[in-house]
Amino acid sequence: MPRAYPHRSKSQKERDRRRIAESYLKGKYQVDIAAELGLDQSTISLELKKIQKEWHKESLFDFNTAKQKELAKIDLLELTYWDAWEKSKLDKKTVSSKRRGQEQSDIEQTARAESNSGDPRFLQGIQWCITKRCEILGFDAPTKLEHTGKDGGAIESKITIEIIDPVDYED
Repeated sequence: MPRAYPHRSKSQKERDRRRIAESYLKGKYQVDIAAELGLDQSTISLELKKIQKEWHKESLFDFNTAKQKELAKIDLLELTYWDAWEKSKLDKKTVSSKRRGQEQSDIEQTARAESNSGDPRFLQGIQWCITKRCEILGFDAPTKLEHTGKDGGAIESKITIEIIDPVDYED
């Protein structure tokens, strides 16, 4: 009968824990894992609890880190949109030159300034960033889905019950 080795070294416990996790993920039963490793099933159960707790902790950490990374990208993108928006509002200055003759002094220059109200595509980009940030942070209310029947009405359900007369059998 397998028995727990109370004096397993730290490195042995780690090796066993990796093998337990691998076997567990392959769908093996605790008693089979215990037999393979020469341990009690109760030891396997305790190790699996530790493994699952560790997996849970890692998954929460990774999820939060991924969330933070995406939010940082959105923040940077929003700043870029704001800079582009401000630049798009600046007056557009155009200078044109025309040569009227052969001499250097025969060049005519005209300067023109056009007022700009800004490119609305940058505001759309800013709005996208705000919407995405709210979505990631979960600020939006859940979307309510309603299923309806024909022409938006109630869903009809029918249940048919068939009663069968019992048949008398004679011996």
